[in-house]
Amino acid sequence: MQAPTSRTAARGKPDLRSLTLPEISRIVAEMNEPAYRAGQIASWVYKKAVGSFEEMTNLSRSFRAELSDRACLNPLTIVQQSKSRHGPTMKYLFELGDGQKVETVLIGGSRRNTLCISTQVGCAIGCRFCASGLEGLARNMTSAEIVDQVVQVRKLAGDDRPINNIVVMGMGEPLANYSQVLRAVRIINADWGLGIGARRITLSTSGLVPKIYQLADEKIQFELSVSLHAADDRTRSEIVPINRRYPLKQLMKACRHYTGVTDRIITYEYVLLKGVNDRFQDAEHLVRLLKKDKCKLNLIPYNPVRGLPYETPDEYRRTVFADALRAGGLHLTMRRERGRDIDAACGQLRLAESRKA
Repeated sequence: MQAPTSRTAARGKPDLRSLTLPEISRIVAEMNEPAYRAGQIASWVYKKAVGSFEEMTNLSRSFRAELSDRACLNPLTIVQQSKSRHGPTMKYLFELGDGQKVETVLIGGSRRNTLCISTQVGCAIGCRFCASGLEGLARNMTSAEIVDQVVQVRKLAGDDRPINNIVVMGMGEPLANYSQVLRAVRIINADWGLGIGARRITLSTSGLVPKIYQLADEKIQFELSVSLHAADDRTRSEIVPINRRYPLKQLMKACRHYTGVTDRIITYEYVLLKGVNDRFQDAEHLVRLLKKDKCKLNLIPYNPVRGLPYETPDEYRRTVFADALRAGGLHLTMRRERGRDIDAACGQLRLAESRKA
């Protein structure tokens, strides 16, 4: 599925927040303007987060008018923002140019802040415990829409909450929107763009095996996270349906290839579902699957979704499970529960808005 452009861009004009500095430079050259204008435009678009051409005050009116004939600037609209009562977690609901809505979550404190961004409107993967895919996939997001989530939240958060980590694991399957996501994260990483270091940007996948091989060939330094959630094919196929197409043997072969080519450690995400994947035999399967791999395991207490039957294991059960994994030699972290009171899990806020409508 191709990512649709905005109404303006559909008439042939690219959104400035989808363009690299060389591409902006080509537009400037076509306008017979000095080359340094490209840097000025990039600064306005990415660093200063302007929402219109009129705000680019060091450019002449005639220059801005001609630039607007060649490109557009369509920032996202904030529909709702919610702050957790239990910490600084913030959730934002954005409206896109066609009226679709996506979510972005800011996690962290004053110095270390992680922004979780979306890449699709909805999701086609259909993980059984996730709100994102309950209404299916509406469309891919454009690179401009992906980038603008970072631009908008950075502007809202201000200098008091600098965004220094990006995780591409909000709504949607990032590697199913491969070209737009790769363009977006390169803009987010670039010095002339948003300037966030490659090793502070994490791409996530539920297990699209061909795309993992393709990503390895890119030879980029972004982090890779794989949504594992079960270590045997029967359980994983029940809760992560993509496993039926790419079972664990294929997935682990691709992940080991990625690690071998890039020399990067993969993080495996594992959402704990009471009575489903938190049993002693599940711990045994995980140890057998991962103990020889160069990886980290991130255990995530389930954030319940209204209407779905899954529950969060209690703290004792989570601790026993983690201890069994550590005893088996796995390196792991247990994520703290955050944002439950603001429906911070992927897709929950959008789903609530949709059901109200």
